[in-house]
Amino acid sequence: MDAHGRWGGSPRSSDAGATLQSAPPLAPAEASGKRRLPRLRLPLIDRRLRVPAIIGGGLLLVVLFMVPARIHLGDPTVLHRSVIDDAIPFLEWTIWVYVSYYPFLILAVWLPRDDRLRADAVYGLLLSGAIGLIIFTLWPTTIVRESPSLAGIGGLPWRLLFSVDTMVNALPSMHVAHTCLAAVALGSRSRLWRIVTPVWATLIILSTLTSKQHYAVDLPGGFALAAVCFILVRCGVDYWRVGRLLRPG
Repeated sequence: MDAHGRWGGSPRSSDAGATLQSAPPLAPAEASGKRRLPRLRLPLIDRRLRVPAIIGGGLLLVVLFMVPARIHLGDPTVLHRSVIDDAIPFLEWTIWVYVSYYPFLILAVWLPRDDRLRADAVYGLLLSGAIGLIIFTLWPTTIVRESPSLAGIGGLPWRLLFSVDTMVNALPSMHVAHTCLAAVALGSRSRLWRIVTPVWATLIILSTLTSKQHYAVDLPGGFALAAVCFILVRCGVDYWRVGRLLRPG
């Protein structure tokens, strides 16, 4: 210690201190010696890619949806009604709510201002479709459906549904899984959509029961599938735009 009350030290030590202070701080993962898991790099679905995403993604979902109807292992397992299903009435008119799922998905791709949320929704829907294909191919499930009237304008959505729907995709409910994934993106649009989206999504989910297209047991499976796909996309994907890797978050 010198006369001025300062600890003595060589110029080298002070220079080293200055060098240490000027060095950039380590990121938490680097400081702990941990490395971030590798992520899949996919194109960001920005506003310019909305139309290709809706058309191309929609066609791919149709393919993923239709394949198990033609290629599956064994006869479909017939699910049985529960007490909940017996207590829920069959309401033919709710088929209109059920098919509103299609514009709901389209709007979830078209309306978001946040490109990341739009991309999350698109890739989440495709991932859930791919997982659904595997499930329904290996373990096809079906239910005993009601016989609605197919006459007139009221029977139009039923006729369209029966022309494309399969009988091997009951559990998990893809209607529920897709609606949940789309709701995350659509609800980010504005304050109004933050109110409209959960109400609309809830009605779509309930309509799977009132139209007797699903049993109550199918719904938890749909929620679980949506959660798995949401986490995998959110945590496992990096997006590219204009040749540049976007940092997550």
